[in-house]
Amino acid sequence: MKSVVVERCGEAIWRDVPDPPEPGPYEALVRTTAFMPCNATDLHIRNCVLMGATQAECPFLLGHESVGEIIALGPECRYLNVGEQILRPVITLEGFGSFWGGMAEMGYVVDLRAYEEDGSPPGPRALRGHQVTPHEISPAHAVTLITLKEVHAYLRDIHVEEGDRLLVTGHGPVGLAAVYLARKLLGVGPIVVAGRRPEAAEQAESFGADAYIDTREARWPEAAAEVLGGMADAVCETTGAAAVNEGALSILAEDGVLGPYAARTTEQNAEPLPDDERLGPQGPDEGLSHDELVAATLDGRIDPELFITHRLKPEEIGRGFELIEAREAMKIAFEL
Repeated sequence: MKSVVVERCGEAIWRDVPDPPEPGPYEALVRTTAFMPCNATDLHIRNCVLMGATQAECPFLLGHESVGEIIALGPECRYLNVGEQILRPVITLEGFGSFWGGMAEMGYVVDLRAYEEDGSPPGPRALRGHQVTPHEISPAHAVTLITLKEVHAYLRDIHVEEGDRLLVTGHGPVGLAAVYLARKLLGVGPIVVAGRRPEAAEQAESFGADAYIDTREARWPEAAAEVLGGMADAVCETTGAAAVNEGALSILAEDGVLGPYAARTTEQNAEPLPDDERLGPQGPDEGLSHDELVAATLDGRIDPELFITHRLKPEEIGRGFELIEAREAMKIAFEL
């Protein structure tokens, strides 16, 4: 089969790798139908500046945003079925490092319910994101739901509620998803996006923001608070910059929550988080939003297509990362 392989730090290619072995007792083998690079995590791992990725790990497999169809079941699988569409297949192969390995023609998912019932060790391939998604949702849209589910769960984690004043710092896929879902599903507003690229203001507003504020301006927090009509009830912080955190905290209500969502890399020499009791959790459980986001997609309340800016072939993975680095892509769908 073929897979995206990081041959050396900064270089990912689509090439032949060994076929996967038979699935383990609680595993199902999946034929991948679509995958997407995560604009932050996968890019940083490819560049060997996140999660301990180094040249010594090369060659390694990449990718945690993928979807496929189950084609074979291990003997202890009883809550999964051949033909089902399922999120987040992953793979490990002898001779390769693996950072999930979801960008491959085949992968595995785990029957989480079965192994939990039996009290068996889950194994390295078990992810809470192994969730069945109806075929009425296309593969590309199903993969997009991984980001949307994660962001939706995070907004819940930091207690974003109807009528709240929300500040979103940064406007990559996560930031824009926060704006979109807060507006569409949670009834939040007003919403301000703060970032360093004013040319993105129109896009941010198209996803539901009331205004865009340039964080390079000296008094940007005060400008954001003016648009919000008061102190922010919550902040979804996606930049990882200490100065942005400090500015956001200065206009956060005493009982508000700032959620530090950003991926922090070794190359960036991650700036420390402030010592503030208003800081929220750093990692959501996307699985908790699965049913709600699937239903919202099926009934048309949300449209994953809005987040897909490019569709490429797997052999164009290098170009895909170039588009991400140039900030020309939001979500890139690679369909098999």
